[in-house]
Amino acid sequence: MTNYPTGDLDYPDFDEPIADPAIREGYRAALGRFIMAHNEVDFWMTGILSKAVKMLAPDGSLEKLALGDFASRAIYLTLLMKTAPHLALGGVGNGRLHELNGTRNILAHSYFDQDRWDGTYEIVKARHRTLNETRLNNLNADTVNAQAGELEGIARHMSAVFDFIDHPVPAKYLSEHPIVLKSRELWDMMQPEASAARESSAPSTK
Repeated sequence: MTNYPTGDLDYPDFDEPIADPAIREGYRAALGRFIMAHNEVDFWMTGILSKAVKMLAPDGSLEKLALGDFASRAIYLTLLMKTAPHLALGGVGNGRLHELNGTRNILAHSYFDQDRWDGTYEIVKARHRTLNETRLNNLNADTVNAQAGELEGIARHMSAVFDFIDHPVPAKYLSEHPIVLKSRELWDMMQPEASAARESSAPSTK
């Protein structure tokens, strides 16, 4: 028979986790930063699309392009950048909107599964219809913060585009500084100058 000690021993309290609380707090802060930045991009994207469709179709026939979920509006924004180059959209989103929105959807609906003893954790993406789950090791406080930083940069760019998309640039500026992407007002303002330039450069018929 084994004799066990009966004195006052310093046994760990297995009811209390010993993982550093800072690990969870760090992830919580990164997640909050990411969601806030995504919301900012969402807001400015709607604002840009609303202005753009009014400039292209004042009769309101294109208003639906400013509506829909995030993924749909990102598609509309990309289409406008390709089909209406005279709008001052400036390549907003850097081609990253769809991927970053995918990350947002994962983070918003996944579980933070942490080992309560050593502090390590995984983000668990569950599929409720099939009861399958995926453990994502590539999402952590550092990677979420990095993508939040991307979203913050995109939001700042979108804010600037929103402010200037419908502001014409003086003709003097046009002659001194070449501009590739132009707003609708700027495009309209340039047409008389462009027409006059073509007429002056055309060979004389006299």
